[in-house]
Amino acid sequence: MADSIGILVMTHGDFGKAAIESAQLIVGEQENYETVSVFVVDQLDDLRQEMKEKVESLDTSKGLLILTDIVGGTPINLASPLLTRGDTIIASGVNLPMLLEVLMNRGKEISELKEVIQAAYTQGLSIRTDQDLEGDDDDDLL
Repeated sequence: MADSIGILVMTHGDFGKAAIESAQLIVGEQENYETVSVFVVDQLDDLRQEMKEKVESLDTSKGLLILTDIVGGTPINLASPLLTRGDTIIASGVNLPMLLEVLMNRGKEISELKEVIQAAYTQGLSIRTDQDLEGDDDDDLL
């Protein structure tokens, strides 16, 4: 699948796997991606090996995008040495809006994805309170 970048989603627990499954409900079945789930009981050497094998299984001829959950966590720390590849981006804070944008834009050049990811992350955030509902006549939705 040389027409799209390879994607590796590395998260604590099965969050990344569930996020991919949820995204596929919206944008359809995906190829050329892998997930790595990190649990407290995992050995770092085993996780490094799993990550290496999964990256090698991907077609990364257009680049590699690694999505992790939190800055400073084990997933990003394990993935950071992959930046030496030169065609790799790591983005932390993966959420469903970000993942959807990435999947819909993965045919772009890897260098173009940084802006796509930043915009999706920002636009995907919405905080609402009961004050936002003032004037709405949606009482029947409760």
